[in-house]
Amino acid sequence: MRLIEAASLKLCTVGVNGDVPAYAILSHTWGRTEVSLQEFADPSLGAKDTSMEIGSGYWKIKKACEQALRDDLEYVWVDTCCIDKTSSAELSEAINSMFRWYKEAEVCYAYLCDVVGYFHPFDDDEGEDPHKYEGYNTALLEESRWFKRGWTLQELLAPNNVRFYQHSWSYIGNKMQLCRTIENITGISADVLRTGKMEDESIAKRMSWMVGRETTRSEDMAYSLMGIFDVNMPLLYGEGDKAFVRLQEEIMKDSADNSLFAWNTLRHPGYFSRPAPVLSSIFADWPLQFDSSNIWDKRRLDEDDARESYSLTNLGVRIKLRLKRYDHPWYGTKWGRDYEGKTFVAMLGCGFVDEADPVFKSCRPGIFLAQISPPRPEYSRISNGGIVTTTTCQETYEALVKKGDKRVLLFTEEDALQTVYLRKKIPGWAQVSGT
Repeated sequence: MRLIEAASLKLCTVGVNGDVPAYAILSHTWGRTEVSLQEFADPSLGAKDTSMEIGSGYWKIKKACEQALRDDLEYVWVDTCCIDKTSSAELSEAINSMFRWYKEAEVCYAYLCDVVGYFHPFDDDEGEDPHKYEGYNTALLEESRWFKRGWTLQELLAPNNVRFYQHSWSYIGNKMQLCRTIENITGISADVLRTGKMEDESIAKRMSWMVGRETTRSEDMAYSLMGIFDVNMPLLYGEGDKAFVRLQEEIMKDSADNSLFAWNTLRHPGYFSRPAPVLSSIFADWPLQFDSSNIWDKRRLDEDDARESYSLTNLGVRIKLRLKRYDHPWYGTKWGRDYEGKTFVAMLGCGFVDEADPVFKSCRPGIFLAQISPPRPEYSRISNGGIVTTTTCQETYEALVKKGDKRVLLFTEEDALQTVYLRKKIPGWAQVSGT
């Protein structure tokens, strides 16, 4: 790990013997004048400091180092100049370690270069009541690029002490003081922001935190989520959206949370808007498919019978689910005949979160499946089917129907738990028609 000596502005290598000194870390959005490791190591760069504009790459590094010295810290880590990005091996190691580096930092300076405006000079006192600042200056902060970039999500969540600075490096406040404001901007609960504990948040919920964020390279949408799910994987730039599928595969190796499969469709919005089912992978293509505006928030269940293990095989995800055969008006069309008797709804082992309506406590999300090779238990997700509500409670079913919910299904004892294979890919030979 490389660090900058704050007093001398020189790079040094630490942690060779396992000992890493206390350090501050910078979180920021990249601009056009960022300083690479090679440029920072060039002594001639120091002569340019007086001409550096506010917000430029070298200026940010200097300000972070000056702030660290005021905070009695001798070292600073900055992603632009502390990683040799010409080395693919070093870059991969750094990205896989980055969440831990932010978590172990004494303080994280979050520099919001595009926030310009008056802020009350909050006293950076950990003893202050965080509720005092709830909802403060949301309008000035919510448009900042910092809240729209993929990498800054983990930089917000990993460190315990995050302090925000605006354009001229004027202090805004810390994460605890701005907790409610950040919750309003990001959708991340105040409890998670205060404690940093994400384990009790469902996979789907954590994925939804990435909605509205962007990365320069599509692969980074997956790589920037690794630390949030406590997984590691090699970097393969050039694989595009496949990186997000690999991320989901890594997540499922150490999780029984069915909300991983509770994503909604973006390509085919609405309820069966196409004249025939669109078969897809059981894995989502993009974090945006977990948008809470498209799907209900999910939460893991503690009941043992709802937490069946699952694994990835050459036939797809092997999992035990309750299936219910589903008849749909398609069947009267020329496209639908091939699907007659081969369309099912699978009840997932996760629950809806809807505090305003307790009736949903006994409901589960359901996804549409097509049996692609009867009688073998191989299924593909019907991506344009969306998410439906399922329940085993007759009273709940009747209550929802009475409310006008046309997307609720009642599962009975006949709709038993069974082992199925959910395809990761749709092979070219896959057909749902009878043989």
